[in-house]
Amino acid sequence: MADRANRVASGFVALALAAALLAAPPAARAAESGFLGMHVQGMSPETAAALGLKSANGVLVRDVAVGGPSDQAGIRRGDLILKFAGHAIDSFERMIKAAGATRPGQDVKVELLREGKPATVTMKMGAWTEAWRVGAGAVASHPDSGLTLASLTDKLRKGFGLRWGTLGVVVTLVDPDRSDIGLRRGDVIAQVNQQAVWKPDQVVDNYTAAKAAGRKELLLLIERIDGFHYMLLPVK
Repeated sequence: MADRANRVASGFVALALAAALLAAPPAARAAESGFLGMHVQGMSPETAAALGLKSANGVLVRDVAVGGPSDQAGIRRGDLILKFAGHAIDSFERMIKAAGATRPGQDVKVELLREGKPATVTMKMGAWTEAWRVGAGAVASHPDSGLTLASLTDKLRKGFGLRWGTLGVVVTLVDPDRSDIGLRRGDVIAQVNQQAVWKPDQVVDNYTAAKAAGRKELLLLIERIDGFHYMLLPVK
């Protein structure tokens, strides 16, 4: 059971980050490895048996980032990846190493099993965007809106129980006197006026610009546990 738990736990790491580069600064990771936009889970003998397979080779796709390389290549949740960039994937660690050896723009052949049937797709590795390269935390307290905001680091993602693939700015505190705005602690601001945001200053700058232009509200796209919502943030 301990071995099974270890296999499953290790598989919760996202392939958006190559294990060999985890200790490197985000900018170095972006320069050295390709971006997959894929979240996978390692196999165990029990998982293989449940699927009627004789071996526990491969990794299961848990999620793909919308619009990312995996999504564009047609990879789906539930796919079992057996071969990646010419490497037989006999373990989760092998997948991490194979992914870490790729480069942006590289075409990679992926062999997989989908609903029990073999399939092959070609993925063009992407480049890391700033939103996916958030490393150090940044915080902004904004009295005008009554919000305290933070960049979405891995620590905050875990602390707020946010799903893999969530991008944006986390609301860490709402002034009790501004509770009427509808935002709450743990909300993730994904967009402001239809523009993606990943740094607290981007939200603050949009607010300042709207105020200078005489606008009364900002349109926010918020992600919560029950999905995405559009909300209006009053500009005072």
